[in-house]
Amino acid sequence: MRLNTEHLSAGRQRAFALAAPALGFSAAPEGAVLTGGSRESGLALTRTETGWQLDAAGLTGFVRGLGLLAQHRDAAPGWVYEEQPWTRSLGVMVDCSRNAVPTPAALQRLFVRLALMGYDTVQLYTEDTYTIPEQPYFGYLRGAYTREELRALDDFAAALGIELVPCVQTLAHLAQPLRWQPFAPLWDCDDILLCEAPETEAFLEQMFAALADTFRSRKVNIGMDEAHMLGLGRYLDQHGYRDRPAILRRHLETVLKIARQQGFAPMMWSDMFFRLANGGEYYAADKPLDPAAAAVPEGLTLVYWDYYSEDGALYHKMMARHKELCPDLVFAGGAWKWTGFVPHNRFSLKLAELAADACRAEGVDQVLITCWGDNGAEASVFSVLPALSAWAERTWAGRAEEDWLDARFAACCGAPRARLLALDDPDMTPDNPAPGRQGVNPTKYLLYQDVLLGLADADDRPEQAADHFAACAARLGSLADEAGEWDGLLRAEAALCRLLARKAPLGRRLRAAWQAKDRAALAGLAAEIPEILELAEAFRQAYHAQWLAENKPFGLEAFDIRLGGVCARLRTAADRLESWLNGRCDTIPELDAALLPFAPRTNSPEPFSAVRWEQIAAPCALYGV
Repeated sequence: MRLNTEHLSAGRQRAFALAAPALGFSAAPEGAVLTGGSRESGLALTRTETGWQLDAAGLTGFVRGLGLLAQHRDAAPGWVYEEQPWTRSLGVMVDCSRNAVPTPAALQRLFVRLALMGYDTVQLYTEDTYTIPEQPYFGYLRGAYTREELRALDDFAAALGIELVPCVQTLAHLAQPLRWQPFAPLWDCDDILLCEAPETEAFLEQMFAALADTFRSRKVNIGMDEAHMLGLGRYLDQHGYRDRPAILRRHLETVLKIARQQGFAPMMWSDMFFRLANGGEYYAADKPLDPAAAAVPEGLTLVYWDYYSEDGALYHKMMARHKELCPDLVFAGGAWKWTGFVPHNRFSLKLAELAADACRAEGVDQVLITCWGDNGAEASVFSVLPALSAWAERTWAGRAEEDWLDARFAACCGAPRARLLALDDPDMTPDNPAPGRQGVNPTKYLLYQDVLLGLADADDRPEQAADHFAACAARLGSLADEAGEWDGLLRAEAALCRLLARKAPLGRRLRAAWQAKDRAALAGLAAEIPEILELAEAFRQAYHAQWLAENKPFGLEAFDIRLGGVCARLRTAADRLESWLNGRCDTIPELDAALLPFAPRTNSPEPFSAVRWEQIAAPCALYGV
């Protein structure tokens, strides 16, 4: 579609130039005239006799309006459409710290899609994946963004009406830099900084100076969540036991002082205020809070994160409890991509309905949707575009009908929504139908579990899942041939499913044949292993292609080590079987061992949740001393 944009301001012409390729638009003098206007909030789109009038508040509304224009490009003159969002801020947090560091080019692609949906904020979650000039080991070999890369991303985002906000850690979640000897003076225990140490304060000053020199925004998310062992490591050795809420409060005052010296207005995850006041419990909406433990400094914004609650009443209670502590509140929901290679968009949508309703009812008009990448960031950030699109439609249009979501997704993301929703399907096994139970991820643990040890085989029914994975492989492979920009995601998952269809039932089949001492069956299973290794190599290649199309190469080594371990153990299984079949050993103790449930809380075999590779791959130690 050709549009004459000469009547737009320079800023809107620049935004149009960035968004137009994704919509199939081009700017041409002979095209339909596109005129603009400003309003205080929301947008209005009108089809005129000569073209289009897009009256929108700021660049955010203007770019969303372009997506709506694309959706309704065939509207007749006189057609009018208006929207008024109930949020004053709608953002996405991209995890850039769990091995996958999206390239600047990939983030630009993402920013365009988010802007078309109507997002006005992006937070980049960077534990150590940005540079601090005085700290060469900070982000060392982790793909850390340079100041120049971040400045260019900041400019690109701003041109689309998106505020790029740094999201960092100033207390815990710093395991990667704290592993290096130069950071030893800053270490308390686990992944936590040593509070009240001069070296820590100097480091924080360097951190905020680097952020101030990079980002135009003066909002900053300072993290400070999940510091469960605060004050119980070297701090305890140096100071003896001290009141832990007081330690947090003093450290927070230091962080706020340094941040405000650089002009920042901080926000932080709220859980530590609740945990320290409630014996480690976060979702304690019905418990009275110790006023001293839960005292929130004036001017600090709290971020209430909840990615799990399936009880709508809990959101209301927690929001009300937060408002008792802090009048300025952000709600952070989740676009589930942190349990393995497969996203859980449908589960995300289930929770989005509950959370969005609570936000509207409780007057919480700042919303942030998080895209975490726990334990390796194996799923692509683009895999949760359906969940992100649905949140945008709830806030801008107040709509969640399937046909509306389908049309909006196609306009903003250039593909049918069903194609990306199909990425959910591999974890939706017959025992876990859509939208799925919380965190259930058979694709991850059936991939990484050892075929001889079978840690998941007492809980799951991998032999029944084999047909499911084969069907998913066929469907995803077919969709990949049609998906264009997203075919890499579909191809990688199709390759994973082809591998799982053969590997998932192998351990159970081995154990059954071993118990029967069926030599022919065992020999046949050993002969299948080379074919499974070929499927593993095909998956490796497809996943590499997907990763390198989106992320810097740093972090890919973790995937290679994990999948390489799977392949090595498959070869070991073949060797062990051959040795027994040829009489070189009397037994295979791994197959003699009785299996216990991995998740004994379940009453019958069923899929469960197991996110951490090191707990799935082996019962023996994979780390530590």
